[in-house]
Amino acid sequence: MITGSSCGKALASLFVMLVGAGCLTPAAANDGAVAAEKTDTIRILGVGNSWTRDSMRQLWAIAHSAGRPVIVGHAYLGGSRLEDQFLGLDDPTYCYTHSGQPQKVHDTYQYWKYKDGPAPVKEPAKGYHNGLAGRGVTLERAVSDEPWDWIVFQPEATLGGDYPRHLGQTETGYDLRLFKERILEMLPAGTRPRIALMVPFAYPQGNTDYRQAFIHYYNADKTPENQTEWDLLYKRQHQLIQAAAPLVATHIGADAVINVGAAIGKAREDRELSQAGYLLQRSKGNTHLAEGLPMYIASLCYAYVLLGIRPDEISFYPADASYSVSGDRGETIDSGFILTEALARKARELTFKAVVAFPEAVFSGQAGI
Repeated sequence: MITGSSCGKALASLFVMLVGAGCLTPAAANDGAVAAEKTDTIRILGVGNSWTRDSMRQLWAIAHSAGRPVIVGHAYLGGSRLEDQFLGLDDPTYCYTHSGQPQKVHDTYQYWKYKDGPAPVKEPAKGYHNGLAGRGVTLERAVSDEPWDWIVFQPEATLGGDYPRHLGQTETGYDLRLFKERILEMLPAGTRPRIALMVPFAYPQGNTDYRQAFIHYYNADKTPENQTEWDLLYKRQHQLIQAAAPLVATHIGADAVINVGAAIGKAREDRELSQAGYLLQRSKGNTHLAEGLPMYIASLCYAYVLLGIRPDEISFYPADASYSVSGDRGETIDSGFILTEALARKARELTFKAVVAFPEAVFSGQAGI
């Protein structure tokens, strides 16, 4: 487990060293270089949990507005770890705990595909139910559906404490590199995709749900006593996620890092942008990004890194999105936030700086993290 800021700085230095040696391509090196010709259709598949679903939700619309043809797909299992997905890949009996009950893995993926418009085609069409009676599709169904150009892995927000498990230091046999190799075997013949790692953000500030705080990983099982301590815990968790990401990316031979966590972190520091919900989250006790601007920022990260799109090429922004959020008792609250063209432009520029222009500063903790 990573501990202390000195270790974080050491890992950041390792990241910069790997970039210089050509072992890892960060977002900066992807500025227009990793995408194919602009007229080619780029196919992107995300594998993860609901963070993958939400972070990719506006990618098709962004790319379309910039004149870039894309097919966007994501196969996700709510509340799951990549380790759970690996262990349930060939075992139809394997379950993990989701929303307090056992959840099957093998055939309960939700596969959404954006091909001909901003609304996805969903499999299964009527959604799914949690628990042993859950319904969905297998991961192979999604992977084999298209000759994907990119496959993006999204680790959970315990990455900062769990990163050795992704490197194969487990008692279960899980290794993210092995998971990647199994997925590559499912692809249509002749398909050779690039691999990316999406870096998530720490769970929300203002949250008092001890389960979502992951105090086991980040605070030695000690529950913070006040809001100031909670905020420091989340900041530390975010820093550790950032420090672990280059190690995992290098281990799996990633061609790119999509640092959604850095972009969301920077947006939270901005007084205007952070008004979209509870610091860009759906509710105080929720781990998800709010609709509209927060998901927009996340999708911009993919567009910049994987498609080489620049901020001034994008005309789309979710002007008609709802910005109501959930209160402590489940009631609906109007956040009072209105996304204007000026704020959308600000979000595009800020996100570009976070994930493309200065990624080494982000990883070293110099970008306000």
